[in-house]
Amino acid sequence: MDGRQIVSVIVPVYGVERYLDRCIKSIVEQDYKQLDIVVVDDGSPDRCPQLCDEWAARDSRIRVVHKKNGGLASARNAGLDIIVGDLVTFVDSDDYVEPNYISELLSWHEQSGSDVVMCSCLHDLEDGSVVADTRSTPEGIMDSEEAMIQFLYHLSLAGPVWGKMFDARLFKGDHGIRFHEGLNSEDYYVLTQVFLRMNSIFVRMEPLYHYSIRQGSIVHMSVFNDHSCDEIQISDLCCDYLTQHGYSDKKAMDYFRLQGRADVLFNIFQSDAPAVIYHRIARDMRHFLRPVLHDDRVSVSRKAKLLFLSFTPRTYRMLQRVSGGRP
Repeated sequence: MDGRQIVSVIVPVYGVERYLDRCIKSIVEQDYKQLDIVVVDDGSPDRCPQLCDEWAARDSRIRVVHKKNGGLASARNAGLDIIVGDLVTFVDSDDYVEPNYISELLSWHEQSGSDVVMCSCLHDLEDGSVVADTRSTPEGIMDSEEAMIQFLYHLSLAGPVWGKMFDARLFKGDHGIRFHEGLNSEDYYVLTQVFLRMNSIFVRMEPLYHYSIRQGSIVHMSVFNDHSCDEIQISDLCCDYLTQHGYSDKKAMDYFRLQGRADVLFNIFQSDAPAVIYHRIARDMRHFLRPVLHDDRVSVSRKAKLLFLSFTPRTYRMLQRVSGGRP
């Protein structure tokens, strides 16, 4: 290392033998070379552990952690525990990045002075086609308060941790931010903490990250399982954290809790979930519905959809199947 800023890249690995070489190759071939690449083998049952070690033998910037399987959050936390970089970014092991991913995000960080910078992504489908990200995310600098509103109202920033670069100090020390283990949608919990603590985020919707959409990934399961409703628990954990740390916009938090439940309903519509689950979640939604209906920040059309979903989920499901729309 020559004294320039070091960027840590955390790559959690599990069951991605087919994609791993593409991912790591895209990282080691970055045009910015001052990298601390932490590859975490989360007890992968295929050849991934061997491939990780082979890559480490070829590039001294790569460090491999082999651990018992604990899930994505556990793997990312294991990486955070040993990072040495001034900044940190996350790349999922079935995804890959453009050659200037690190240098561009680092340049934005230096120019903006923001604790967090964010790019756009491309969606790589299994048939080989590539689809652009269609989110309408405001570009430029957002302070903590504005970013929190964007996040809690699912306007733009309620997304993944990948495609972002963070000041590593947010994750270091006794009170360093960590992922909540044992639940999916764990990115929301980290971003809640980040947006509350940071000074600002800089956004430029340049597509530098390739997100692979593949059959069998966590968010595309067609079978109802123990993690299908995790976003509800995560939304509550996020709001509980905010309340405990003095965040006072209750309307925004009520919307976040309600939308988390609506997202779960939409996702389980694609699965074989029993009807009783729909009604249990819809009943829970009605608890948060009244303040949202009186919230001027929420559009009339969004209120109508949430109202409809809260009282007649099975009818909404039928209409959603016909239209293909989101809640």
